[in-house]
Amino acid sequence: MTIKKLNPSRTIGIILKISLYKNKISDLMDEMKAKILSVGTSVPKTSFSQSELAEIFKVQNEKALRFFKHPHIKKRYLLPPQKGGFKNSMTEETPGELREKFITHSLFLIEEAVEKALAAAGLKREDIDFITCVTSTGFLVPGLSALMIEHMRLRPDCQRSDIVGMGCNAGLNGMNAVASWCEANPGKNGILICCELCSCIYSLDEEENTSLVNSLFGDGVAASILRAGDQKAKGPEILRFQSYLIPNSLPYLRFNFLADRNRYNFYVDKKTPETLAAHIDIPVNLVLKNFGLSQNDIKYWIFHTGGDAILTGIEKKLNLPENALRHTRSILSDYGNISSGSFLFSYQRLLGEQETCQGHGLMATMGPGLTIELALLKW
Repeated sequence: MTIKKLNPSRTIGIILKISLYKNKISDLMDEMKAKILSVGTSVPKTSFSQSELAEIFKVQNEKALRFFKHPHIKKRYLLPPQKGGFKNSMTEETPGELREKFITHSLFLIEEAVEKALAAAGLKREDIDFITCVTSTGFLVPGLSALMIEHMRLRPDCQRSDIVGMGCNAGLNGMNAVASWCEANPGKNGILICCELCSCIYSLDEEENTSLVNSLFGDGVAASILRAGDQKAKGPEILRFQSYLIPNSLPYLRFNFLADRNRYNFYVDKKTPETLAAHIDIPVNLVLKNFGLSQNDIKYWIFHTGGDAILTGIEKKLNLPENALRHTRSILSDYGNISSGSFLFSYQRLLGEQETCQGHGLMATMGPGLTIELALLKW
């Protein structure tokens, strides 16, 4: 067998061509990344201070009352009961009344948030091609996406999906679905909707866990529009999503069914903040390592408003700069924990603070599982 000698100049030429093709493919893949074009939010018209809510919920147990005295939340927006509203006190609504409240108010709040997101992106209702609706506070069949199409008179050929029951982390799970669809359908518009009306799943009793939940969560809707394959589109590219399910933590955040009262209540284990903080660096390091980045390369930290103990633990574990979570903390103060949509409220506050953003950002949501979800952004 005769072995031909390679011509050095020809070899170099081949290597250069391969390198050029690789760069072109890399550039093409970057062009196909989904971008976040806009965000819109809405909340009920009624807001309450923590002291007002403690009185309305008739909290008298001192151990339970202490949750309403924590300074990190100033007020929250909540829907009053359909019958009687919020007066000096209230009685517990039935599961049927809570479901009816969710149906009555969710679509109008979704419409407001979607209209704001469309206006910010310079789009109209007929420009929506794909919808993902996320909620853990209302189970409906048909789902929210179908009800929304009919309520807002959107195109009947919109593709859609509903994500129900994943909890506070679900906003980034939903964004992952929308981004993937957009990258498979370049030039088309996908919209993520996080609708969490936490006042539609509350319970009233003297248990400490009940007061913890009732002192933390608020109502709100967030919508975000994504598009891929559009170089002219403004907004950050989503470089990568990262998930991490913390081992042996499934019971820490969960819905319990109270058979004697025919309703669900939300359980929060005391170990939740320390467990999330102890593991937050694992997915963060995974996503950064994939792009050859370090924490110092992250300019914007956009987190879910889980609560003061969770945020403080994360700040210490990651050794974050002072005020790195200022947007998240300010949303927690003004709205409480709005479950799956909280991170988009924080993102909107970042956009309101910055005329232009540059560099990398990291979105993070945490919820039942215990689960940590991340999205690496680049402006």
